Amino acid sequence: METYNIKATCEVMWDMFLADKTENVTLKMHKPIRKNVILDCNEPWEGEHCGYGSVIFDGERYRLYYRGCGANGGVWREENGSHALVCVAFSDDGKTFTKPNLGQFCYEGSYDNNIVHMEDRFIDNFAVMLDTNPACPKDEKYKALSEYVIEIEKDGQKKNVPHLAYYKSEDGLHFSFVRILPVEGKFDSLNFAVWDDSIKKYRLYFRDLHILDSDNKIEYEAEGHVRDIRTAFSDDFVTWTDPIPLDYGEDKLEIQFYTNGIVKHPNAEIFYGMPTRYIDRSPDKINYKYLPDVGGFRPMLIEKHGRGGTAITDAALMTSRDGISFSRTNEAFMSPGIENGDNWVYGDGYIVRGMIETESDFEGEPKEMSIYVGTGYRARAVTFERYTLRKDGLFSWHTDFEGGKVLTRPVTFNGENMSVNFETSILGYLKIDICDVDGNLIDGYSTERLFGNSTDRPCEFEKPLSKLCGREVRLLITMKDCEFYAFSIK
Repeated sequence: METYNIKATCEVMWDMFLADKTENVTLKMHKPIRKNVILDCNEPWEGEHCGYGSVIFDGERYRLYYRGCGANGGVWREENGSHALVCVAFSDDGKTFTKPNLGQFCYEGSYDNNIVHMEDRFIDNFAVMLDTNPACPKDEKYKALSEYVIEIEKDGQKKNVPHLAYYKSEDGLHFSFVRILPVEGKFDSLNFAVWDDSIKKYRLYFRDLHILDSDNKIEYEAEGHVRDIRTAFSDDFVTWTDPIPLDYGEDKLEIQFYTNGIVKHPNAEIFYGMPTRYIDRSPDKINYKYLPDVGGFRPMLIEKHGRGGTAITDAALMTSRDGISFSRTNEAFMSPGIENGDNWVYGDGYIVRGMIETESDFEGEPKEMSIYVGTGYRARAVTFERYTLRKDGLFSWHTDFEGGKVLTRPVTFNGENMSVNFETSILGYLKIDICDVDGNLIDGYSTERLFGNSTDRPCEFEKPLSKLCGREVRLLITMKDCEFYAFSIK
């Protein structure tokens, strides 16, 4: 087994990559906790089709970019109705957001709005990124991608062909069109690019389609095509490699993904995504008598649009070490929640791309990770809600009361101090022993049995950890009634 160099600030237990031999240890997904409404999209230029959000920290504050679209008190409007534009909201703490009065665009006679971009076309999606490439020109610090449909004529017939348009901005508030990217796809989703400093390239994640593999179709699937996620690479944001679909290994299920939300962990060599899943549950029609009526619009949606009223969406979770081969959950990461009149509809589960660190609501407790999701889609003016997770707590290595252990693959490191992010009961524990490559304990490198609940508990060894720097070793991790989330060696 290849030796792994622990060089990141953090190693998260979001997969079993580090494990060589396991005994009664499983990978456990943790679901986010609902907290509060952070933004109400109740202005005339916003409405019941707001969404496609992305959150960015600009060095001083958080920015939430999202699509404004809807009727807000008027006659229910189609999603591709009279307007769709791009808005921004700001936050100092990530818990509540406010709408700035930008005064840039006139909407229905007034410049008093938070519209950051607007065109004489329907903007289905507009994904903003903050470019961390050291060679990025100053006026392209903020980049945005948007589906751009161009009508072409072929064989005497007119056809709408989707393209991916690139916009630039120096301040993230004034965007100008640059070019169409030479990448083929469908793009009717939130398409993102990110600079990956570890490979010195841009990664692009976007929507496309492929023909359904009927041998791996899921129950209820009635469409002949599958919405998928693809990736491409670029050195300069001009020339791009041929797209390739994401690889899910032995998991061949044909699941419709509407979004991808893929992000690279800022302190670990791992990617994660919170994609929206889609399925039409119309065969189980009895449920629509009891499910929320979506502001009274579900019957109309079923009558006029079929799947628009019977399809359901939620969110899954997936991780990857290389950004191409992903492991994904078949269980929902976030479902629409308790039925409240406005949910369990096509439009739930669109999680804002990006997860940020926020202060705990309780004094003395460590910072949490906040994610955001739009609620009330199609039913009313959308509200964005905040959910929280433990720091680095998407997954953990889990053991029950019977206990278990993991012997890792060979690793090397160059740090002097180890700390762990873990949780036990009063009868549980976590213990770490450092072994040679054959699995034999190295004298002086065993912790006591650690118990408690900490995101940053120091691990004390009898001998200095620095004496093992550069040496191939293995970690023997013994657990009982324990969640092991992450560790670091610095």
